[in-house]
Amino acid sequence: MPTPIEMPTEKKRITIEADNLPANLTVEKTCPAVYTAQGLYDKRPGDYAKVVQMLSDGTPVSRIKKELKVNHNTIAVVRSREKEVIESSKKVMRGLIGHASQLAVEKMIEKLDNDEIPNGVLPIATGILIDKHRQYEGEPTQVIEVKKSLSLDEIRAELANLKDEKIIEAEVTDT
Repeated sequence: MPTPIEMPTEKKRITIEADNLPANLTVEKTCPAVYTAQGLYDKRPGDYAKVVQMLSDGTPVSRIKKELKVNHNTIAVVRSREKEVIESSKKVMRGLIGHASQLAVEKMIEKLDNDEIPNGVLPIATGILIDKHRQYEGEPTQVIEVKKSLSLDEIRAELANLKDEKIIEAEVTDT
């Protein structure tokens, strides 16, 4: 790891970004890049359809880029243009996954009844089932607990504050 460069002063450095400088480029000298994905559709319709399918399957953009050799901007345009197709494909996929899950659970119950599941697999399968059931019910699958601990100095300061409080006398009546 390189050693840090010593600064000539002990003062903390503050970064200031100049916001009053003139632009280096003018509107006339720039040309916006407009991605339509039409070139991909015209020249490689199979890859265009594959991008749509991979987006429907939830494939990461980085993998689509690598496998199909397309720009991430093109993928973003395809996702935007084919939004309805992708959404309907996802809906069909959700239905198929739900059906497959139901069949798998029924098969697992059958195997449990026949003592065909090894003891080492049972806790893992049970944990996954419980987790997925909670997720299906909209419950959290995990809970992160944050505990705040107080230092001894903080406790002493609070006790000192309590000692300094004024006592207010009041009458208490039962109603």
